[in-house]
Amino acid sequence: MLKKENYFMYSKVVFSILLGILAIGITEVAFAEVEKKPFITVDEEKFEQPKSKYNYQEITIIGYVENYNRGEPVTITITYPDKSLEEINTYASKKGEIYTLLHITQDSQIGIHLVSLNYQDNLLSTSFEILENQ
Repeated sequence: MLKKENYFMYSKVVFSILLGILAIGITEVAFAEVEKKPFITVDEEKFEQPKSKYNYQEITIIGYVENYNRGEPVTITITYPDKSLEEINTYASKKGEIYTLLHITQDSQIGIHLVSLNYQDNLLSTSFEILENQ
């Protein structure tokens, strides 16, 4: 049988070891790299067309591409409701994250706009809609 002094010493050692194992486990989870999948999205899916030529709204386009080569352009294509196209060339962060803005004005077309991202033969898409102002 353990003496009282030895029992407390033994339990302190066991507690310290368990606490160390727990800390290592938490650290591994906290710093583990989360596998990201390529994506593109917009901050809002529906916008009302501004009523005045002096007002505008900004759509934030965000995304992620894998294996980004720093300094290499990323092409975002906007397909308007009348099927006309606009290409936006931008760059990603060194981690492959994309952030760009698009302005919605009084002259913007009403309807669904398709947003496509093309990088290294990967094509991703999303959409947003501009509604007629009320």
